[in-house]
Amino acid sequence: VIEGRFGFLYAHCGERSDADAVVDRLGEHWELPGIFFKPYPCNHFTHAGIDAALEIRSRGIDPADIESIELGVPSPVLRTIAQPAEAKARPESGYHAAFSGPYTVAAALTGGGGLGLGHEDFTDAAAADEERLALAAKVTCVADARADEIFPHQFPAVLTVRLADGTEQQARVDVNRGGPGNPLTSEELATKFTFNAEAVLDPAAAQELSRAVLALPGADGLGPVMEMVRR
Repeated sequence: VIEGRFGFLYAHCGERSDADAVVDRLGEHWELPGIFFKPYPCNHFTHAGIDAALEIRSRGIDPADIESIELGVPSPVLRTIAQPAEAKARPESGYHAAFSGPYTVAAALTGGGGLGLGHEDFTDAAAADEERLALAAKVTCVADARADEIFPHQFPAVLTVRLADGTEQQARVDVNRGGPGNPLTSEELATKFTFNAEAVLDPAAAQELSRAVLALPGADGLGPVMEMVRR
């Protein structure tokens, strides 16, 4: 089923498959600690730009004082979050906004929900917000040499904001938030979980379920959690 001539590995990898690699250190090496949790509900290539924008916003920058913005990213991601430039600067829907470097930077600079940006920032109405679109129009996306060196192990970005008084603010993010190198805290994970769960549960039930999931390492089994999700 796995390594046979018509098995899973050959079907998906052909001659490149390596069955020994699949079982290497089986039971000793765990991939779970290497998982990246996405803090924002949008394309992962936009996340470092969002983090950079949040950093600059935390310095007290008023979006009204911004003259221009340059977002530097790895060359391969430009096609996803920056091209065509006109469409990315003015996404036609909330879905399209989730794949826009200019929009996500503008949304983070003006203030979003969740852990920095949330689901409410990617509705069709949010994507049509004129304040955000005016700021997104000031964003130019370019390839950044340092980001190219790091990619694809991380999806880095550097954000340079030029202000009306001629000064610049810059923030560089080389390590993605939510991964092993910059993990979300338990509180942040609980916040993300609760925001998502509240789409189908009332807030009290979502928080109760969040606490139960976080307590699983010391629990006797999955029974209490499964009972909650069956309600």
